[in-house]
This record gives sequence, structure tokens and C-alpha cells, in this order.
Amino acid sequence: MPHPGSGEGADRSIQQAMDDASRHDLALVDEELLLRQARAAWLAETAEYTQVRIQAATARRDPASSTDTGGRAQAVVRLVWAGADPAGTFADGRTAAVHFTQNGDGSWNRTP
Repeated sequence: MPHPGSGEGADRSIQQAMDDASRHDLALVDEELLLRQARAAWLAETAEYTQVRIQAATARRDPASSTDTGGRAQAVVRLVWAGADPAGTFADGRTAAVHFTQNGDGSWNRTP
């Protein structure tokens, strides 16, 4: 992994490391949709930050999902992101997880 503060040039190697750490287990169309939804949700959630960028992201089935979802699939998008907090402290390599549950129609809703 690149050292903190490596900048945007390190994003590709972070993405590669995340991809290598777990195997793809969602349909490509679901993976792409979840990545788009999670990126948008995370950017909205970090609106008070500046210089925010998603460094890398993966979407996978959620291995920690509970069994009370009525058999609906659950997924987690793991993000590595960079940004300056409201006090102005910039950091990269921040991590986050955004969880989703699949609806009966195949769409995905964010879950807490």
C-alpha cells in the first residue's frame, strides 16, 4: 500500500489492493449500480468536507448480514476516501462502509 499523503497517483494501487483482497461475488450490473449509489451517498454525507475524492471502492455481498432480511441479498460497498474535515485537516486513506439490501424488483436500498 502507498504511504499516506501519496496523492491521486496512489489511488490505482489502492483500488488494485482492494480488488485483490476479495473476489467479485455480485453480478456486474449490481456491482456497478452499488458503486455509483455508494459514491453518491458518501459524497453527500461528507458535504462539510473539502477536497473529497473516492480513492477506491469495492462492492461485495455482505458477509456480516443478518438473516432477518426475508431472504433478500445484502451488500456492502467499502470505500477508501480522502478529504479535509471541517477543521481543515486533510487525510487520505479514510475508510467507510455503505450497506445495501436488494428489493424484490432487483433494485438496492441503502440500509443503516
